[in-house]
Amino acid sequence: MKYKIKYRNLTIIITGILLGFLVVLQARSFSSVQSIARDSQANVFQEIQILKNTNENLSDEINDLEDQLAKASDQEQALKSIQDEIQKDKMIAGELDVNGPGIEVTVKNELAGIWFTDMINELWAAGAEAVSVNNVRLTNSTAGFDTLPNGQISLNGVILTAPYHFDAIGDKKTISEALSQPAGIIQRMKENIQNLDINIDQKDLIQMDKVL
Repeated sequence: MKYKIKYRNLTIIITGILLGFLVVLQARSFSSVQSIARDSQANVFQEIQILKNTNENLSDEINDLEDQLAKASDQEQALKSIQDEIQKDKMIAGELDVNGPGIEVTVKNELAGIWFTDMINELWAAGAEAVSVNNVRLTNSTAGFDTLPNGQISLNGVILTAPYHFDAIGDKKTISEALSQPAGIIQRMKENIQNLDINIDQKDLIQMDKVL
């Protein structure tokens, strides 16, 4: 009887030890799994943060490049505007040969100096880019039309004689309509000059040499 009791107690002890060992082993295994899960989750979060930072940096770089492109475009447009203005000023100064469509107004009557001035002003106002009278080109340094004692008209030291040819480079339709409109220069001349002989000819090409 005593032997059975001792055997039973020994069995209980051994079983307890085995159960304890299994519990400890399971706890360690669970702890390892938790640690791996936490590490994996931390790695995922770290990768997400790296991707987020990379995307933000890339977005900032794109914005910087777009700003640089916009500034470059603005500078290019500004440079082109300046170059166009320089070309325009050179044309007005007569420093460049010019050619293009335009009109030629021919007047066969003798004209007083005031009509030359009015005609030129009308041509400039209508958008002419370059103007000449009897092949004498007007520039920003042109003093104006001088009336000589015998009634002749002088331009830049050149005496003008009829027929007078007013050439203007520009939009030929626009300039023609401006000169021919009611109360325009043509109508005023017809009302004040007897037997006025005037003709407007639209041309595809007019050439003017630079002023030497």
